[in-house]
Amino acid sequence: MSNGKPKVLDLFCGAGGLSWGFEKAGFDVSYGLDFWEPAVKTFQANHPKAKAFKVDVTKVADSQLREWFKEVSVVIGGPPCQGFSTAGKRALDDPRNRLVKEFLRVVKVLLPEAFVMENVEGFTSFNGGALVNELTEEFVKLGYELTYGILDAVNYGVPQRRKRFFIVGIRDKILKPSFPSPTHRGRNINELLFHEELKPPLTFTDATSDLPLIQAGEKAEKYATSPQNEYQKWIRDGSSKLTLHEAPKHKPYLIELIKRIPQGKSVFDVINEIPENLRPKSGYPNSYKRIRADEPAPTITRNFTTPSSANCIHPFAHRALTLREGARLQSFPDTYVFVGSFTDKRLLIGNAVPPLLALAVAKSVAKSLGVKGDDE
Repeated sequence: MSNGKPKVLDLFCGAGGLSWGFEKAGFDVSYGLDFWEPAVKTFQANHPKAKAFKVDVTKVADSQLREWFKEVSVVIGGPPCQGFSTAGKRALDDPRNRLVKEFLRVVKVLLPEAFVMENVEGFTSFNGGALVNELTEEFVKLGYELTYGILDAVNYGVPQRRKRFFIVGIRDKILKPSFPSPTHRGRNINELLFHEELKPPLTFTDATSDLPLIQAGEKAEKYATSPQNEYQKWIRDGSSKLTLHEAPKHKPYLIELIKRIPQGKSVFDVINEIPENLRPKSGYPNSYKRIRADEPAPTITRNFTTPSSANCIHPFAHRALTLREGARLQSFPDTYVFVGSFTDKRLLIGNAVPPLLALAVAKSVAKSLGVKGDDE
């Protein structure tokens, strides 16, 4: 460790949300690995001193892992997981869970001081709980003290309700792993009664009110106002030009449909008020749903520019979200670089760990390892 900071490997690095948090918490993000080229290029653009690998980790031998990452002290990542298992088989042995098993393999090979694995909220119930039980048993066999469970991004200053599963493992340290304490309230009434010290949750308006209110198909390259709050001051720091604020183009009939949907409602909540010629023929409860301006955004999905497949209609404009609005709701700084096509950038943003949630987790790991971070 030439700079005295623990070196980090980000497996399945994606847009690098986890890496951003660990870098700010005082770690040396040294390596990123992903099989998807836009992810590798995005990681490299935001971590120019790190080495990025475009490789299928399932094809990398244990010996090669040791050679590449021998200095790594911390392994982080969010392996894609389908969560299914055939009856009578170990969940970890199911091919559809192979990338979770790969994360375990890398930890076995490198035996880092710490690891953080992130996944979807439903991870705890996959295979009737067998997957998480098998995985945690394997980590314990390797000598790791664990903490695991669900964290909601809204409780850590992210203007979005986004619940994710985390496992944190620490080896041979006096301080055991722990989850970060919330800094912001959600909407649970108990939080209002018993945690008055928590800040109110950030809302859609808190995150986006300085952005121009553009309509479908329009584009803006200048901020509408100066920063309106501390979140906007922070997220705009170093940014002189507005980027990624181009509204999706929608067909006229879709715009007419969206106009009839009130905040907090989906088209199916008001279907009887919709002219028959505009009514969608299919969809889910969150399809064609408009966000409330005065609340945290719902979970930003990989389809946040498509009204039919996600809860992503702007509170006031008759359209889905722009890439910049999605990135703001995920807590990516405006200076963060996303590489690839419009679709690539949408997937990178929608699938990412929110950077501010990553920072909270990284600070808790830093505390266990005795690492001092930036003043964030």
